[in-house]
Amino acid sequence: AVRIVEDVRRDHPDIQFQVIDITERPELAVRYRVMMTPAIAINGELAFAGTPDDQALRARLLAARRPE
Repeated sequence: AVRIVEDVRRDHPDIQFQVIDITERPELAVRYRVMMTPAIAINGELAFAGTPDDQALRARLLAARRPE
């Protein structure tokens, strides 16, 4: 998943990413109801818990882009 995020980040600089360590920010784990890691939230909503399929993750990231 990290590789896919990095690829999309490189190819689409208009998308903003933030990596959060929930051991350092446990309140975010509670807010997003994270039960397993890795967990990926897109636009403030938990999108994946566990390791997502590469194609599904790429598609969700690109679909979440704001229109230009």
